[in-house]
Amino acid sequence: MEPIANEPVRERDAPGNVRALLPQEIDLLIAEEISALTQTDNNFWSSPDHDRKEYLHCFFQYPAMMVPVVQKKLIEIIINCKPGISNVLDPYMGSGTSLVACMENGLDCFGQDINPLAVLVTRTRTGPFYVKAIEERKSDLFNSIENDQSENIEANFTGLHKWFKHSTAVELSKIVRAIRKEKRPAIRRFYWVILAEVVRINSNDRTSTYKLHTRPADEIQKRSLSSINLFKEHFESCLKDLLWYSNLLTNANKLSKGAYLGEVSLRLLDSKTKVYTPNNQSNYFDLLVTSPPYGDNKTTVTYGQHSYLPLQWIDLSDIHELATSDFLRTTSEIDSRGLGGKLQTLDEKQLQELFRCSPSFYATYRSLESKSPDKLKKVVSFIYDLSLSIQNIHDSLKLDSYQIWTVGNRNVGGIEIPNDRIIEELIVSKGAIVVTRIEREILNKRMAYRNKDAELMSYEDILIFRKIGN
Repeated sequence: MEPIANEPVRERDAPGNVRALLPQEIDLLIAEEISALTQTDNNFWSSPDHDRKEYLHCFFQYPAMMVPVVQKKLIEIIINCKPGISNVLDPYMGSGTSLVACMENGLDCFGQDINPLAVLVTRTRTGPFYVKAIEERKSDLFNSIENDQSENIEANFTGLHKWFKHSTAVELSKIVRAIRKEKRPAIRRFYWVILAEVVRINSNDRTSTYKLHTRPADEIQKRSLSSINLFKEHFESCLKDLLWYSNLLTNANKLSKGAYLGEVSLRLLDSKTKVYTPNNQSNYFDLLVTSPPYGDNKTTVTYGQHSYLPLQWIDLSDIHELATSDFLRTTSEIDSRGLGGKLQTLDEKQLQELFRCSPSFYATYRSLESKSPDKLKKVVSFIYDLSLSIQNIHDSLKLDSYQIWTVGNRNVGGIEIPNDRIIEELIVSKGAIVVTRIEREILNKRMAYRNKDAELMSYEDILIFRKIGN
């Protein structure tokens, strides 16, 4: 897609009277770079050969994780075309793939998410990387687990015995007690993430979906995986990846004594309420890289339900000061806090404003109203919350900053919800232009295809914008 041509031209001079590239010229450079790459390798954006295990992707199987190679390439193209970018925002950071991809370029990384497990995984993936200390402590950790003779269960929540066999709960408790003996919070977080993956694998929940569903009783009875053995195996795999990524950043001169030289600021925060910036500054961020939810979590990807069981075994105080047991009041509590998580009735003024900003939303509203009225309120609530977060995001970005949005559509009640067009129109309405777009096939992204409430598409779009007004 060509950049919008009617943006006012702003002449700018660089130091020494060498004319700097105009924003429109940078737009063209970015679009041309992406087009050239696509022509050279038309399968690049969807290639099944991309290594999805790079950049600490294997720590925890978080839903709908972005492809690191794709994000990294887009970030590099924009940074090369517009030198001087120093920080990045991801307001729906999930497992932190976009931020991890930015660290190799030395950017200050700011991210937020409403899910405590997302914050834990991202904090672990962004360091500090105490590889040597973890290696030195490994035998003590494993010995502590093996020598623990206690039968006490460390988790206590409704449904404990539904979701965990007694033998599994006993072994998980041994691991929990051993983790708590570690004094360094960053190392404990590394351990907690490994434990989270063990819980995901070895609970009585089916791993084939993201919603909580118990396995059949006969299958539960037959399963005899050792949580302790799983923990040790995953520990070795994660430590190997941690060493690889630590070496990558060290060789790029981005680490000092295991700590990232740039800033990393991660928040447990709802983007529809607020986007964090230092000192509450507006117009702060140089770059945005993100992938918003495709719809309300309860009917698309249930991030919260997927996180519920692991979080029951983890000390929430190690995640974030705002992570409390309130997030675990029910299996759907986290999802209810996300975009569209609470059904809302918009007044006429609010509805008309959404229609004005997004003609595609208006058309979708009318289609749902006539063909699937029972689904209408869910979609309206999600789009309204999404628009609130987009406004907060827009306010946090600098003039002429670039935005990379990876978005996907969904079907609701047999009607396609064109998230790509709705998001594009909402962002443009705030004061931005489309620089280009890329369509990519979803080959391996962990999505909720089995969710009968909301079928997701097999393609997604990467939309690139530039902010042109406040």
